[in-house]
Amino acid sequence: MGFLKTVLGLVISARRLGNSELLVKEIMDSVPEPCSRQLIRLTELKIEPCQACYRCLQPGSSCKINDDFNFLISKIMECDALVIGLPVYFLGPHASYKMLADRLLGAGHYAEHTRGKPCVLVIPYGMPGWEGYARVAAVTLPGLLQMRVVDIWQVHAALPGEALLMPENQARARSLGSKLFSGQLYSPARWECPRCGGDLFRLLEGGGIQCPACGAQGTWQTDGEVGFASEGYYRFSREQMEEHFGSWLVEMKDKFRREKERLKRVQEAYRDQNWWVGR
Repeated sequence: MGFLKTVLGLVISARRLGNSELLVKEIMDSVPEPCSRQLIRLTELKIEPCQACYRCLQPGSSCKINDDFNFLISKIMECDALVIGLPVYFLGPHASYKMLADRLLGAGHYAEHTRGKPCVLVIPYGMPGWEGYARVAAVTLPGLLQMRVVDIWQVHAALPGEALLMPENQARARSLGSKLFSGQLYSPARWECPRCGGDLFRLLEGGGIQCPACGAQGTWQTDGEVGFASEGYYRFSREQMEEHFGSWLVEMKDKFRREKERLKRVQEAYRDQNWWVGR
């Protein structure tokens, strides 16, 4: 008998037994094959802001900040599938999710352990029309880790437990669990980015549009269709990730070392402007 696969549920909510937690648990409980199930509540971890020291760009180097990030990224790299429950707050996801994503400067190295692993995004929200940019923000983490997104499920449910009062939500959650390791890939709707599943677009000159999450470009058709080429720039491709994290950021670190003294002279003129307000 081989090793059991590990399914990690990452709940981005402090609310106990809220919709995010229940949906994650329902999906995980519906995985048919024997597996090890683990849950982490992100809001119980200490995740500090990134210090932009670039240490994590070095192969084999962990983040130097003494918090829970190294523990968490290790659990994500070790798992065989990731299920994320991410509620919408004010027009976007819980801020702790963005704090986590900001710590992924070492994504080029982390992705060696996460590439191609299945990830489900479950995004409960309350009032229709207030989803804001939550979906675009949600796809960045699995994109940076080059995971295989199985579904991006926005669930209209505000009250704790309300999501699973609806039989169709129970059925979809169980279906996602049963298909988690089937190789299924998310199929974006016609108004979504076909590369990452985002639903917001930046208008470009000449009638073009660009997905702000993955960078894919296309056109907005007069009939309301979104036209994207099947190939072209894709920020989360292996090649672009290696170029950004393995080349460009490393070059910026080297450039900083070369320009350090000149930059200090620019900073010096502002050193005495100590207008900080303390508590």
